[in-house]
Amino acid sequence: MMESRIIHKLEPIISEVKKKTGINIQNFKDSFLERRILHRMCDVGISDYEEYVKLISTNFNEAGSLYDSFSINVTKFFRDPHVWKKFEYEIMPNFCDSNRSSSILAWSCGSSTGEETHSLAILLNESLNKQIKYRVFGTDINDNAIVNAKKGIYKKENLLHVSEQQLATYFEKLNDNQFQVKPIIKNKIEYEKSDMMKTSRKLFDIIFCRNVLIYYDKNVHEIIFKKFFDLLKKDGVLVLGQDESMIGTKNRNYFNLLYPRERIYQKKN
Repeated sequence: MMESRIIHKLEPIISEVKKKTGINIQNFKDSFLERRILHRMCDVGISDYEEYVKLISTNFNEAGSLYDSFSINVTKFFRDPHVWKKFEYEIMPNFCDSNRSSSILAWSCGSSTGEETHSLAILLNESLNKQIKYRVFGTDINDNAIVNAKKGIYKKENLLHVSEQQLATYFEKLNDNQFQVKPIIKNKIEYEKSDMMKTSRKLFDIIFCRNVLIYYDKNVHEIIFKKFFDLLKKDGVLVLGQDESMIGTKNRNYFNLLYPRERIYQKKN
């Protein structure tokens, strides 16, 4: 009942965003929508919903700015180290067989400021045979996040789980608190501003979608998991966030849960 009241008062804003951008933000959880809209209203100095509807209906850029604010850019390199270790030692050996594929394509959904895409590229660089090529594809809805990801400049606090050897190999020290990813890794990554709900023309061996689904409505999860199934190659691997799972969805029948604690799934053939 409470969520229906929330969505009712947000409907004019949802409608204006759809009109201006073509994006249906109703795919997000009602409570998340309310928080982000209130946050954006605070940023522009508005406290009344009706007043904000007037702003968003007369200012074309505001709809885009609101949508950009839905991107939560809180991340670190190799976030949840036990997940990355499991992926490195249990999953990657299967990709090292050159008979399996001559190239690996990985997708980081909600790539934010690039910590996950660079982590993926480093892992692939260290784990794959030299004969196997790899690329990492990163998507996010926030322009500024993508700009910062392409720069690849990070504070020391974001690199806590990067080993000393990795730091020396893949990063250039700019000053005592800032490091920049070297071209050997940056050049393996392609970024695109895109909503996860949009269809990609690419087929992937690996999909990382961590800490993104928690912002989407449960009903939308079915659509997203079906999309992942369609976009993964044979035996492709999907990694979800620690608070995300396929429990209660129909699409759990299309994936094998390989490692429950790490939320690592494999596409069924």
